[in-house]
Amino acid sequence: MRVEYLKYFVEVARCQSINKASKNLHLTQANLSKMMATTERYFDTELFIRTNRGITLTEHGKQVLAWAQNAMNEQKKMIRAFADDNKTRPYRQGNLTILCPANIAGDSNSTVINKFTSEYPNIKLSYQEMGVPEIIHQVHESKDYVGIIMLIDDLYNELITDELCYYPMRNIKFVVYSHKDSRFAQQGFKSISLKALSKEQLIVYKPTSHSPSPFEDLFAKYGLDNIKFSVSNLFTFYDILQKGQHITLGAARQAKFFPKVLDGMITTPIRDKINCRIGILIHKENKDNPMIQQFIKFYNESK
Repeated sequence: MRVEYLKYFVEVARCQSINKASKNLHLTQANLSKMMATTERYFDTELFIRTNRGITLTEHGKQVLAWAQNAMNEQKKMIRAFADDNKTRPYRQGNLTILCPANIAGDSNSTVINKFTSEYPNIKLSYQEMGVPEIIHQVHESKDYVGIIMLIDDLYNELITDELCYYPMRNIKFVVYSHKDSRFAQQGFKSISLKALSKEQLIVYKPTSHSPSPFEDLFAKYGLDNIKFSVSNLFTFYDILQKGQHITLGAARQAKFFPKVLDGMITTPIRDKINCRIGILIHKENKDNPMIQQFIKFYNESK
């Protein structure tokens, strides 16, 4: 029996008339009658009770109707699934390079990458750490790269050119990190302002000497005398925090993702409102790249 006969059978059952069904299906009444007779022979049972008033289903006919409707629904689902698969095929294979500063690398990035590569195992993914200026340059020059950066809103126009697209996703709440035995922690601040912090000794993480720290911009109006030194190695940076009197600014959520390296550290809220977010940076030519858009979707859903 041909698959389309199920569709014809369902329509005849709905109309309770060969004549009406044939018009709806754009078939001749004679051809439709032959097809229904073929359907009955296939199931080897009578499916219709034919009278002058029309057609009704036998008990076997009702069972076949339920089965036919279910089969047609499953067929539609399969066709839709195949269509979706064909649409998404471009991002199921290929190469993708992710660039991210080391100080936000632990911000659920590993979870996103594991889920993404599990969902699309044929994608070859490269994950590289570098500073924000280097990321912006690489994304600008290498259009297939994706950057994950932390950006203070005030610096958007200064750093993001017309050729780039930035998708802000996670709001960052800044706090002061200090070791529990440090002089700063012993003072027991409930919160502190940036102006007051400008008198404290800060250490900042800078992957390279060319990578401006967002904290330098925050303290620029107070002078930068409080930023005593910068460190390019993240492990050394946290080690200095653990063993010295210096303090730093960081995202409050870092304590969740770096519990071991931040062990013994306490956080102090900052009173000033700092509009800063972590987001995805891509080249404008990749706005419609399905593989990159799918990664952005995964990243956004992980926040």
